[in-house]
Amino acid sequence: MIRTTRTIAVALCCAAGAAQAQGSLSVQGYGYPGGELSTRALGTGGSMADFDANSPLNPAALLVGTRATVYVQYDPEFRWITAPGLNASTITARFPLFVISGKVGAARLSLSYANFLDRTWTNTYSDTQVIGTLHVPSTVTAVSSGGIADVRAAMSYTFSPKLTLGVAVHVFPGENRVLYGRAYPADSTSFGAFSQTNTFNFSGSAVSLGLFATPFSHVNIGLSGRYGFSMHEHQGDSTTIGDANVPNRFSASVAYDGFPGTILSARYGTEKWSAMRSLGSPGLSIFDANEFSAGLETPGPKFNAIPLALRAGYRARQLPFGIGANQVRETEVTGGVGIPLSQGRAALDMSIAHAVRSANVGMAETGWILSFGIAIKPY
Repeated sequence: MIRTTRTIAVALCCAAGAAQAQGSLSVQGYGYPGGELSTRALGTGGSMADFDANSPLNPAALLVGTRATVYVQYDPEFRWITAPGLNASTITARFPLFVISGKVGAARLSLSYANFLDRTWTNTYSDTQVIGTLHVPSTVTAVSSGGIADVRAAMSYTFSPKLTLGVAVHVFPGENRVLYGRAYPADSTSFGAFSQTNTFNFSGSAVSLGLFATPFSHVNIGLSGRYGFSMHEHQGDSTTIGDANVPNRFSASVAYDGFPGTILSARYGTEKWSAMRSLGSPGLSIFDANEFSAGLETPGPKFNAIPLALRAGYRARQLPFGIGANQVRETEVTGGVGIPLSQGRAALDMSIAHAVRSANVGMAETGWILSFGIAIKPY
């Protein structure tokens, strides 16, 4: 039974490595890493992620803001894929982030839920089965839903106006349901439809540390790192089919706020995704990934006597799951706006990102990611 289960899992992981099967470059392997960016951070290309309290990456960034906050986010993505003989489009709706935070003395606490890897896709295509001497047309449908989440409990403490440190603990629950089905035309009464559903569960843990420092006037530095412990994959609720580790991650950021109301920022990050290799088949195409981003936030026109926040950014990164020996690369051009509401008791952020993905396999993918985040500050 264990060998059969492992065979099914390996087959699914290998299928996930074929772009033609999924019709996408970005959701190979165990899924697409959104980066755990808030709408504000996305609008700056991710460059402000280490300084943003609603992006669950740098726990020291919780110093920003002094009021209790509830934050929720919605990110629909529209994708177009082109290749020889293939022209397809898909829509994926994500709710990637939910954050609750508050302040106790000089410490600030936060609990967040974020998408770590999203593996949601649907593909339908025509196929012909050879059964004896017959060539029977059929329609194949493959559907994957779910992924892996990052649930984080974080705390930051401000030691001085120039130094804040943060610490967090993470758990990584997840579920992925994969449906594979084949249907024959109604006039093929000799053959019945076939479908099979497999459910995979994930669990893992990690800790992270962060620093927010102002060594010079108007110059801010953000550092954050995550150390991963074990990660497990199960068939259903019991059979273990893979053991690995949560990827280690490190990022460094710098921001300059010497211009009135304007912040210029840049960020470099790296993530050791290869630590997850043993969760899948030996042929799982997985790579460590680096990213660089730069952006700005500046005041715009006033809304209810308060200036809007205008944002723009650029992001270049590698994705962890590729196609054979080819790693997927992604570039994004982003923009956004922050709108104050209810005299500062709430804020609406809106961002848009144009993503271009390629992997030197004769296939290209373009995505438009819309992001809407709302923060409510009860008091």
